[in-house]
Amino acid sequence: MSRSSEETLVCQIIDEHATLTLGELCRSCGVPAEWVARLVEEGVLEPTPESPSTRWEFSVHYLPRVHRAARLEHDLGLNMSGIALTLELMDEIRSLRRRLDAIDR
Repeated sequence: MSRSSEETLVCQIIDEHATLTLGELCRSCGVPAEWVARLVEEGVLEPTPESPSTRWEFSVHYLPRVHRAARLEHDLGLNMSGIALTLELMDEIRSLRRRLDAIDR
């Protein structure tokens, strides 16, 4: 996965309920299917409950998360466990910031 450190991802989700197949997710994020499968094993991603085990589908909301995971691996050299932990901590920080913003209003 070669990515420029100057690259910025802007993603606007148009259909909140849309899903992507494994192939679509991989093409959109420029990552191999085996890598996405490892993210699933680590609990970073969850296929939609309706998707059969032989044909995974993912919520479009995972697009930025997969891009972040790829950047963490590429830019910081994190392994899958490190990626999972970092994303979890980033989610917690975002949640705490939203709570603080709500209190400040």
